[in-house]
Amino acid sequence: MPNPQDAPLSREALLDVFCKETRERLARALASLEQGPEGCDYDQVHQEFDSLHGGARAVDLPWLEHYSRVVAGYARLLRHLKRGGQHEETHALLTQAVAALVEHCRRTPLAELLTENEPEMPMREMLNNMQSLMQRASLDELSPCVLAKRPLVLLVVDDSSTSRMLFRIHMPADDGHVVHEAEGVESALRVAREVRPDVVFLDYNMPDCNGVEIAYKLREAGLDPFCILLTANVQQAILDEARDAGFAGVLEKPVSRDKIAGALRMATQDISR
Repeated sequence: MPNPQDAPLSREALLDVFCKETRERLARALASLEQGPEGCDYDQVHQEFDSLHGGARAVDLPWLEHYSRVVAGYARLLRHLKRGGQHEETHALLTQAVAALVEHCRRTPLAELLTENEPEMPMREMLNNMQSLMQRASLDELSPCVLAKRPLVLLVVDDSSTSRMLFRIHMPADDGHVVHEAEGVESALRVAREVRPDVVFLDYNMPDCNGVEIAYKLREAGLDPFCILLTANVQQAILDEARDAGFAGVLEKPVSRDKIAGALRMATQDISR
């Protein structure tokens, strides 16, 4: 029987949630940046804009998707760059860019914010400067953990479109991972044959075929991805079933950025062996 919690949200409800979360994320990021380069938590700034990037993509807001991707990447660069004489300048650039976006979102009505094209504001030049700085950063300035990563091809199999959208919203974006979707066994097999995913996230409770059964069918089709079970039901019987089927882990719903990032770290380590 379908779970009432899986009923798709209306677009208006999704936009309301997105707008509220956007302003909260921007406020938290700016508060951290205002602590200065020594007190700023660049991890937090990166995470806020990483999640904002996924949300902007989910509600089809290309200009904010672009801005948040650049800002997330720049915050990530500052997190890994060796501290040098330019640190005050580079921190100030990031602070100004975030403050400009905060001000734009504060004075723009929600309806206009969600329908406008790329706005005219000082942040455009700041973003260009950020991209130039990121392109000039030499490889020896970056942490080895950044260089070791490679983008993964991911497949999320879940019959709930809302759950798939929330996965994308919380998906770490700046590592370049490519996310594909399927809503059941037939589409999962079709998409998996086409894209050959490295990692497949499989919802357990689906009407036509549960996630464990789909994993067996993927292997019967000659595919051997890194499988992670998606479920809100973490009863021991289900955990045992997933383990016996060769699942590498279980991602408990509701998903979050930290949960997905942890699963991807585990997958990356396993795939790189």
